[in-house]
Amino acid sequence: MKQSPTDQKLYENLQPSKFSSEGFLGADTRPIDEIISADRKALEEADITREDLVAWLKKAYAQAKEAFGAVVELSPGVTAQFYESMGRIPSPFRGDGVFEKGEAVVTDTGTGEKIIITSLGINLIEKHDFYQGKGSRYRIEPNLVTKLLR
Repeated sequence: MKQSPTDQKLYENLQPSKFSSEGFLGADTRPIDEIISADRKALEEADITREDLVAWLKKAYAQAKEAFGAVVELSPGVTAQFYESMGRIPSPFRGDGVFEKGEAVVTDTGTGEKIIITSLGINLIEKHDFYQGKGSRYRIEPNLVTKLLR
């Protein structure tokens, strides 16, 4: 099926660029709507709402940022550390604005599994249900986040 001009522009915005050298899709070749649909289904199966997930991401990001680079325990076996970065990055979705750089790395200390939370990543989930493509450095994997939440 042929993409609409709007979908084609979004797909182009999600590719590597001067703003995001890796892009937002990673190695994922699925259409954007398919990525979003699969991630919605994963959340449903885990019985977690997007709103609850976003609230947890915001809280984890804020706690890590407030610790000024120190490791903070979010819950037993789950830690976070914030890494400051200069500058801002625009959203690939038109009209969303620009977001501060910096990332909170959340780690399951038992397994070593990690997710990287950014202010842009939170926005992409909150406003567009977009967790980024598989293989993207900043993908917020729904199954892993729901595991960390529990």
